[in-house]
Amino acid sequence: MLKGKAIKIEDPLPEDLITEILSWLPVKALLQFKCVCKSWYAIIISQAFISKHLNNYYDNYDDSDTFFAQYFVTKLGELALYEFLVDETSTILSYEELRDRPIYNSFICGTCNGIFYLDRYSYRDHRALWNPATNELKTLPPLIRKPNLPSLSFYAGVKEVFGFGFDRVTKDYKVVVIKSWSKTNSKIRYPLSVFVYSLSTDSWRYWGDLPQNYKLLCNNKCYICLNGVFYWLGSDYSGGKTYDEAIISFDMATDLIQDMQLPDYDKPARETVLSVYHDSLALLTVHDIKDFLEIWTLKEGCWTKQFTVGTGSYGRISPIAHWKNSKFIFECGPCKKLTLFDIITKEITDLGYIKDIHSCEGIFVYRGSLASLIQG
Repeated sequence: MLKGKAIKIEDPLPEDLITEILSWLPVKALLQFKCVCKSWYAIIISQAFISKHLNNYYDNYDDSDTFFAQYFVTKLGELALYEFLVDETSTILSYEELRDRPIYNSFICGTCNGIFYLDRYSYRDHRALWNPATNELKTLPPLIRKPNLPSLSFYAGVKEVFGFGFDRVTKDYKVVVIKSWSKTNSKIRYPLSVFVYSLSTDSWRYWGDLPQNYKLLCNNKCYICLNGVFYWLGSDYSGGKTYDEAIISFDMATDLIQDMQLPDYDKPARETVLSVYHDSLALLTVHDIKDFLEIWTLKEGCWTKQFTVGTGSYGRISPIAHWKNSKFIFECGPCKKLTLFDIITKEITDLGYIKDIHSCEGIFVYRGSLASLIQG
């Protein structure tokens, strides 16, 4: 120890440099670093830093380290969310049931910037947004009624689909609900109504009715959201016994709803699923008789067939989602094991989950974030 000399303490790093370094760190570390000092706490909770963290760390996160969050429905109507950590060799490392999620028995959709949309399975008016990383929960107000709708004793809501995303133009989180109505004890169907929730105003608004009498597919609750646009798979009821398939889209920035025709894929199809493939909207179909998979992508309004892959030697498959590169998530065989299928090498990897009483409702990548549900 030196005697008689004062030790000079170097000046700390500039705040802008500290902010830049912190913005590239994972959420778990940042939640711990909030306790380091008051200045770090102020940085980490600021909206400017949260936006910077989403741009730096979140958007540049390596997919090989992310969690697959797999959603199941059991025979008893219980809902469960399982997490799969998949490494570069596509080997499952772990999974566990998330028992502590809010709103028991809720349908889970998402995620957007690390936030889930929760919809109560048996009570449609119980909805919420949830950030598991920060344990923040925002209960949404009840869905408003369609204007001039007759008493619920004469009409009843029968089906709905929904979507949740972030509008990069208005910097606002939005929920879209498309709801169908029918006359009680009658086969009469009415146009679907569209409602939009805005987190910034914490309120719902009635957008209007869809121009066509669409039949939305029940397996499409977990929508596709790409570049600020929601997509649902449905069909246009023309008054006869057949339905013309269509994709319904809702643009969060322009408030525009459109429909588009599906590509001219080989029919009949046993499975038809929307997905995202290399940053493009994709349609995955499995032929009901010939057992082959077709993959189509949409670019600048035109559909292009990417692959046709035979699947007969792998048993009955159901496509669920694209993972990365040439790999897709399937349910495979009579027991519908969760599998990873490489359409180039034809290699199939069992992800190690035995379904038993479960059935798959959707799959998505979960990445933790600091995104706040508190406005203002």
